[in-house]
Amino acid sequence: MRYLVLSDVHANAPALAAVVKDLKRRSFDEIVFLGDLVGYYPFPHEAIAIMRELEPHVSLLGNHDALMLTLADGAHASAYREESHVTEIISRQLELLSSDDLAYLRTFAADATFERWQAAHGAFRSQFEYLSTLQNAQANLPYLEKPVGIVGHTHIPKAFASVATADGDIWRTVTFRGVNDQYRVPPAARAFLNPGAVGQPRDGSPLAAYAVFDDDRQVFDVHRVEYDIGLVQQRVAEAGYPAAVGVRLASGR
Repeated sequence: MRYLVLSDVHANAPALAAVVKDLKRRSFDEIVFLGDLVGYYPFPHEAIAIMRELEPHVSLLGNHDALMLTLADGAHASAYREESHVTEIISRQLELLSSDDLAYLRTFAADATFERWQAAHGAFRSQFEYLSTLQNAQANLPYLEKPVGIVGHTHIPKAFASVATADGDIWRTVTFRGVNDQYRVPPAARAFLNPGAVGQPRDGSPLAAYAVFDDDRQVFDVHRVEYDIGLVQQRVAEAGYPAAVGVRLASGR
């Protein structure tokens, strides 16, 4: 099976639309969304509409999605530890979403398990942990029940792979920096893979990121796509969102 893997859209509908257009060049069987459909950018309803049309095989609940539902249920934002501007944006986006939009977010799962791999938004030890360092990967390895775990949340396309030897585990870290990068999980290895972010890359590239995972061949292809960043920045300003969330898009930070 070939799985198209998307993560961290963050209501950046122009970026998601560009990715959807690019998908026509790819071969895949199912779509998996790793979470954070809302937050940061002023197109929450549009992003939800596009994702619904894609009909992912499974969608996971991101921390921004969870915060949205927490606020929708009347709970105080302090229930989640988020930066103040995140809470402000989510609160404003809540006013733009229909009951049907919120019902769709409520269908998102906490995690997912497949024949040869499993998925989480953040990590396997804790749902919203950042699996961003080798130390995080080592700490999460005991919680990995399949050979491969695919996560989002960090907004950085990356791989951590471990091979057990008589002298202990040997680890390799791979950061994907190209427009089209490929990584094959070594035989007998256990690996964590991250497709990066559709809506807010943080690896120094402004290009939207997504991946295709071939679980038969154990091959992970990461792809990058251009989109109209200027349009998103304009809408951020018009909506009165914090300027920093628009500025950062141009530098991929």
